[in-house]
Amino acid sequence: MSTVLSPSQWTIAEARSLTARLRHTNVTGPEYDGLELFGALISYLDELSGGAGFDRLLPEPERTALAARIQTVRRSMDLSTTEADPRLDQPVNAAVTLAEGRELAAELAADPEWQGELGRCLQALYTYLDQLYGGPGAFTDLLTPEEAADVSAR
Repeated sequence: MSTVLSPSQWTIAEARSLTARLRHTNVTGPEYDGLELFGALISYLDELSGGAGFDRLLPEPERTALAARIQTVRRSMDLSTTEADPRLDQPVNAAVTLAEGRELAAELAADPEWQGELGRCLQALYTYLDQLYGGPGAFTDLLTPEEAADVSAR
């Protein structure tokens, strides 16, 4: 059974299917960026799931265990240099950074049509990733593919 991405009414499975179909239509502008962002965040969650496919929000204690693995890997990243970490404000896709994605999600969520559901799904994904990263607003960077593989292997 797939999980609803609250505050959206869509389940993860519905959102995956609908966004995949909508990407192949004549959608442009912020809506297209939202579709691309959704796909990128889902792919990232797939990676963190060990490629098994992200199809549900983990219940406790599995969520806490995954969060601990992510935080362990993040603590081990070498961020001791004086230069800013290049992952801050990194693009999730060609058009949207992680920070811009939060703003885009809020913008889309205000729409009464399908764009609103997409925005609310994005908000749910950000909230979930914040939980995995340590709390509200904590999801500010993507782990590298190697780091994500390390998380899923632990």
